[in-house]
Amino acid sequence: MSRRSRPVWVYVLLSGLLGVFLLGLWLGGAPSPEQGKVPGEPAHTVQQKEPAAPAVVFEETGHESVAPAPEEEAMPAPPAEHHGIALILDDVGYDLPALHRALALHLPLTIAILPESPHAAKAAELAHKAGYPVMLHMPMEPANPRYSKKMDDSFIRVGMKREEVRRLMNGALVKVPYVVGVNNHMGSRLTALEQPMRWVMEVCREQKLFFVDSRTNKDSVAARLAREAGLRWGQRRVFLDDSVQPELLEKSWNAARKRLKRDGSVIVIAHPHHETLDFLEHKLTRADRASMVPISALLVREEAKLGDIAGR
Repeated sequence: MSRRSRPVWVYVLLSGLLGVFLLGLWLGGAPSPEQGKVPGEPAHTVQQKEPAAPAVVFEETGHESVAPAPEEEAMPAPPAEHHGIALILDDVGYDLPALHRALALHLPLTIAILPESPHAAKAAELAHKAGYPVMLHMPMEPANPRYSKKMDDSFIRVGMKREEVRRLMNGALVKVPYVVGVNNHMGSRLTALEQPMRWVMEVCREQKLFFVDSRTNKDSVAARLAREAGLRWGQRRVFLDDSVQPELLEKSWNAARKRLKRDGSVIVIAHPHHETLDFLEHKLTRADRASMVPISALLVREEAKLGDIAGR
């Protein structure tokens, strides 16, 4: 059959096939969803965000800390004539080499010693001989069950009678000599209760001791009751080492610097961790060191206005 005798439909069919072929070539140039995927991997994958790393919370011998925001702090800052950063080193009495290292920093530290620690008396002796004030770091019942399960017989507990509170306080003062003041170890539950804290302040007044509220509970009444009892008192504003990560130590110290600039004074609590001592040894500036003062420089005293707290 000659070319001229071919039916028209043949040409239509050939034209259609050519069009389909060209369309296929054009579509083949576009990337498909399957191109470039790893075998066995779904064609469409959504990149998942890694979960945020949990905050590193400092925990050692049962330490708990709840650092209240500035707007939560009920007590006023010390008067303007009290100026500087006072640093309390808590939980001393377990690691004597760490204490030796802390004393060798030649900073105006205050050494707060746990009465049940194995080296309580020796630590007090070392600090006193080196010229550093010694505080009793008195264990008090926390609110968090995780910590309350770790309480030993040295803790003042909710529900104790006045005689029990006095016995524990006076017994702890025998175990830690040279004490000039007291602050609470833990105590987020107890320090929010007026009656047991009045009994604590009663002993402090009898022994002529000051009291520093560690502020492990934003609702603590300890500083107020110390003031009402006519004691010299203070309260913690910054925890330095809730985390010992270097960047968080720096952040906490910057918070202390800001407080000093704003209020003129700040009480900081730290612990004898290797990382904390590294920070204090290497990261404090000359201005930081010049601004540091003994705790006695920041204590406030007001005469008791509400009478003898023992009878309340």
